Amino acid sequence: MSSYQSLIRYPYTGRTVFEFLTTKFPYHSPDEWTYLLAENRVKVRGEIASGDLILLEGDSVSYEPIPGRIQEPEVDTNYTILKETEDFLFVDKPGNLPMHPAGRYRTRTLLNLLEESYPKVIPVHRLDRETSGVVVFAKTEESRTWLQKKFESREVKKEYLAVVRGKFDREVFLEGYIGKDLDSAIRKKMKFSLEEFLDSKSVSTNFIPLSYNESQNISLVLVRPVTGRIHQIRVSLLYLGYPILGDKLYGPRETAFLDFVQSGLTKELLAELGAERQLLHAHSVSYMDEGTSQQIVVKSKPLPEIESLFGVESCFNYL
Repeated sequence: MSSYQSLIRYPYTGRTVFEFLTTKFPYHSPDEWTYLLAENRVKVRGEIASGDLILLEGDSVSYEPIPGRIQEPEVDTNYTILKETEDFLFVDKPGNLPMHPAGRYRTRTLLNLLEESYPKVIPVHRLDRETSGVVVFAKTEESRTWLQKKFESREVKKEYLAVVRGKFDREVFLEGYIGKDLDSAIRKKMKFSLEEFLDSKSVSTNFIPLSYNESQNISLVLVRPVTGRIHQIRVSLLYLGYPILGDKLYGPRETAFLDFVQSGLTKELLAELGAERQLLHAHSVSYMDEGTSQQIVVKSKPLPEIESLFGVESCFNYL
């Protein structure tokens, strides 16, 4: 089995190897990491490392797992190649499939699945594990850099479909700031504010109502993010009072996420959430390819979960 590589960046610079491993990769217990270090399965800069070694900015940490030691959760492997060019793969990612190895997921990821058929694929951008839809992979570093620059300059346009709680009945263009929610018990949770705050970044998103299911009091919303911050859509919708159906972290009760981590998706939690996963779907990606003078537009397949809630015509009559 091949080793896993990590590059040391803030906030892990200056911390010990043991602190980094136990914090970043909790799928092994501290005792398990102690055992793996003693078995010489962890290296820094290509050399066998001790747990108390201090990590420097840019250090490469590699770890050779023991086959069968990690029990990975089940995932949905039914991805689809929507479009393939000489430089890119446009993939329709299902919900419940991580993009790349992280946490408890080491081999059951979209990246690993694609590497079984392609010699080299590099994610150009990312989607959360539970978010479905269009994601782009590059076949070379040069093409990845080219398209990432388009993302950074906001030349790539993305559209999402979100199923939210409540009646979303008017178009909203929301501008503000997003950053760590220091008041939350959950370390990775973000918050939105109209005012700038410590270490926050500016965000702007356009939300357009598409359909309303009165019997369930849920709405289908077209989302056009202008910026591309982590958790931007989910945080913004929570701020507006329309959390995404099935969202464990940015739903009406943030401790639902802790319940899920502790006990999994119980019947009671599923009833509360309203869906097995957050119903956020990356519907389309578009940009101008100057080399061919063509507008590249790639759209995902219709999503059965959304069709079942709102009907085929009401979901996609705007396309």
